[in-house]
Amino acid sequence: MALLVFFLFGSHTAFADTTLKDVPRTYPYFLAINYLSQSGVVKGYGDSTFRPDNPVNRAEVVKIILEGLGIKVTNNFDASFPDVVEEDWFSPYVMTAKTLGVVKGDDETGTFSAGRNVNKAEFLKMLLIASQANLEIPQDQKKSFSDVSEDAWFMPYIQYAVTLGIISPNDQGLIYPAKSLTRGEVVEIMYLLILIQKGTDTQFLLDRTEDQLKQIEVYVAANQVALAKKTSKLAVDLSQQALKNMSGNNIVLGAAKLARAYDLLVDSYDLGGRGNYTDSSVAANEAIDRATEAWEANSATQPIARHIKERAREILAQVGGTEE
Repeated sequence: MALLVFFLFGSHTAFADTTLKDVPRTYPYFLAINYLSQSGVVKGYGDSTFRPDNPVNRAEVVKIILEGLGIKVTNNFDASFPDVVEEDWFSPYVMTAKTLGVVKGDDETGTFSAGRNVNKAEFLKMLLIASQANLEIPQDQKKSFSDVSEDAWFMPYIQYAVTLGIISPNDQGLIYPAKSLTRGEVVEIMYLLILIQKGTDTQFLLDRTEDQLKQIEVYVAANQVALAKKTSKLAVDLSQQALKNMSGNNIVLGAAKLARAYDLLVDSYDLGGRGNYTDSSVAANEAIDRATEAWEANSATQPIARHIKERAREILAQVGGTEE
């Protein structure tokens, strides 16, 4: 497998920034929306907006799921849903989803209700059925959630989605299964599932790792530290999976070391901002070490490694630490 050189040295296939004017780079789901819009899975409106905070309806969700998973859409219309006609733009998606068992009509009326908002539990069920997920998970990996009863019909989907890492409970252990999802939230979950499904594609993982690392700088500059940390953690996960795929490749090793260095840099920045100067210094020094290791693994990472080390030294100076 021919790998591109990591971090913009030579040809690179990363997607260009989105032209959606209401999705700035500082938006929490920028990378997900950018990737799926550039991939043709989602589209903006005629006024070049995406309206990421708007609720998403059943017709939109079915399209995103099928397009995102690369499922071939057929146009075999049947009149099983009294409120879906062949001329509806979403008709082929709904018919395909029905054939796959992803959707069904209302138990009483048989209607599809294309315009009804979709909540988290409903979306996860549709998404995981469409992806043919095996919902069986080991007992020791199962979790409990404050707002989901063990016998709820959607509990298996919630459990699997949390185990997979495409959703997470909040600090209070709440999932909010009945919450209506926004367009941005649906795209984010879809994006995370795509990252997992393409876990054997090392080049894809490297490209997405690079996107994540560039985004860290955006969030830090905007003082969105929690988003920077979430982004750096995902970069580490992606690069570690790439390293599992090709453990003997120095380009992949350099990428993994850089991702870890950036993650430590964000930790140092966060800890210093909260007054924990000792731990901030430790993290800054570890970031310097990992950046050095990245440089040694792949000399093409030298400019980025140098940048990380400079930022870490700036933090050390601010928190009264010393380079070790």
